[in-house]
Amino acid sequence: MKKILFLILAISFCGIAYAQKENDNRKAKMEKAMEEIQSRKIAFFTKTLELSSEEAKVFWPVYDKCQKESFSARRETRKSSMALYQACKEGKSDEEIRSLADTYYENLERESSLQKLHYYEYQKVLPISKAARVRMVEERFMNTLINEWKKKPAHGQEKQAR
Repeated sequence: MKKILFLILAISFCGIAYAQKENDNRKAKMEKAMEEIQSRKIAFFTKTLELSSEEAKVFWPVYDKCQKESFSARRETRKSSMALYQACKEGKSDEEIRSLADTYYENLERESSLQKLHYYEYQKVLPISKAARVRMVEERFMNTLINEWKKKPAHGQEKQAR
């Protein structure tokens, strides 16, 4: 009986260890992919905005700070959107839904306000002709990534030769 129990525990621990290893591998792959995207983004922005080395040196810390603020604001908007959706789905009171909707729209407004504030921050470190284009370059970069992703074959499938 003890041997069977020991065997069951050993198999369970092996399964847990394997799952942990797989999780670590996924994290490592994700981190590597994010680093690659960041490198490509820097190259794309530098080329498209024609940043000099001096401009790049002062631009990137400002841009990174702004991106963190935007990311945080987007996360809050998503949270409030999900809470609003859930409240509507569950048939919460009008008062609760109104409060959640107000929060959601305030968060959307904050995201929009941040875009303008960031534009002013970029103007402090870049010529206006470059600062004005930062948001458009972001969108072009994201569209480039999305288009590349769409062209990739689905996981486990290879492109068929013609």
